[in-house]
Amino acid sequence: MIQSDRVQDAFRTMFVMVGLVVAGATNAQEVATLTPKVVVSEAGAFHCDNVPVLLATRGAMADGAAAIQPLQAMLTRKFSTQVDVKPAGRSIPVAPFILAGLSNERASFKDLVRRLHDKLPKDGLGDEGYALEVAADHVFLTAARPAGLFRGATALVEMAGKQAGSINLKAGEYADWPTIGWRGMHIMASTHASVPAIEAIITKYAPELRLNRLILEVDYGFAFRSHPEMAAADGLTVEDCRHIASVARTHFVEIIPSINCLGHQSWAKKTGTLLTAHPEFDETPALPPDNPGIYCRSWCPSNPDVAPFVGDLMDELIAAFGATSFHCGMDEVFILGECPRCKGKDNAELFARAVNDLHAHLAKHKIGMMIWGDRLIDSAATGNSKWEASANGTAPAITRIPKDIVLCDWHYGKAQDFPSVKVLSDAGFQVWPSGWNSAENAGQLALYGLRIGSPHLVGYLATTWAGVDGVVAGLGGDQTANTGRNGSGLIAGIRTGLGVAWSGKQ
Repeated sequence: MIQSDRVQDAFRTMFVMVGLVVAGATNAQEVATLTPKVVVSEAGAFHCDNVPVLLATRGAMADGAAAIQPLQAMLTRKFSTQVDVKPAGRSIPVAPFILAGLSNERASFKDLVRRLHDKLPKDGLGDEGYALEVAADHVFLTAARPAGLFRGATALVEMAGKQAGSINLKAGEYADWPTIGWRGMHIMASTHASVPAIEAIITKYAPELRLNRLILEVDYGFAFRSHPEMAAADGLTVEDCRHIASVARTHFVEIIPSINCLGHQSWAKKTGTLLTAHPEFDETPALPPDNPGIYCRSWCPSNPDVAPFVGDLMDELIAAFGATSFHCGMDEVFILGECPRCKGKDNAELFARAVNDLHAHLAKHKIGMMIWGDRLIDSAATGNSKWEASANGTAPAITRIPKDIVLCDWHYGKAQDFPSVKVLSDAGFQVWPSGWNSAENAGQLALYGLRIGSPHLVGYLATTWAGVDGVVAGLGGDQTANTGRNGSGLIAGIRTGLGVAWSGKQ
């Protein structure tokens, strides 16, 4: 999206921080703990100068006790000794202990949730909510699902602080849950060399950000086998993808692979692998190879061979990641209706055909489809620019595509209202508002989605459009990592938008 020199006026914002409980600080060491939504303080504290016993019920021991791994790692680090998770028995240990488990497994857990019932959402703790009881001799951590245990374990780690050799937790009862369900990040991930940085995002920063979905835009950066001419020599391998997926599962992050489809088949003077290898798929076959006078090439949506070909590529990425959803891109499509097959056809018809062909392929395998929403928004009706909305007649396609497609509605300027969010949700689509390069933009967009209260709003998505190594460096506190025009407010935007999505407030 924002890889162009044609940056809209809307991008020229003052990158003012929205004041969150989650600090928008760019230095990772300055990031504050999210305050739980429920805090019932009591006298005293859980204080340990020696290693507490870490116990887990059967539900918490699933998948190698992945749900409470943050606690295990924190205790090991704090006390400089390997701390193992022990199965919880019927007897209670004499030493101070931390007991984690699912809320239906112990009477003490049920009692805790019952005491907090009136303060919890109507559906209780849900998939990612947790409850804590902190007393002088014990800590109970419980949740309805393992993902909730993981969020609670992360919160306990943050509450315990960084001081080595001791833990000091204020006594009381605590509960927290996400205000909205999907908290995601979109990153570019198309080389084998990017794997360590992707892993760092999943293992180090996703817990801190409460991130549970990661869109990896691979495009043609993969060792494809179905069409070897498409294979990238330095691309991700099947083994890379399986490793990433395995790490993501144990950190409760869903991986969503992506290929930018239809448009964005070239960049500046360089044409992408698909049209280089298969010029017969090009919507502008007569255009010179160095792409003069255009933004990005498109493939021909009327060529019946394109969708099956790209479907093969999608299938390989889906299998490699074990994915259940796929992001097909499709933003900023400006070139349509120019090749002999498409000449004279309505742009909305052409765009809808491209979407529907890919959707039909994914639906056969019961894979959910996502796309960027800009081509389905009417620029004149919403007041959005031709970049974040359509000024070339594709918007009527909104009535011609399946309603089970998730639309990622990106806007990068500051505004109190984002009319397209409501337009797309009122049309019956699930909408994932997507912000970018400033805390103000991210906070306003995330809050707007919450404010309109549509059941079709699924969460908040942070976009990056920067090298994944730079994103990791920025999240780690390197303030020189993303200093260009297209990155100066990136880290603050990520933290602010995702913080609002979890906490529900500024």
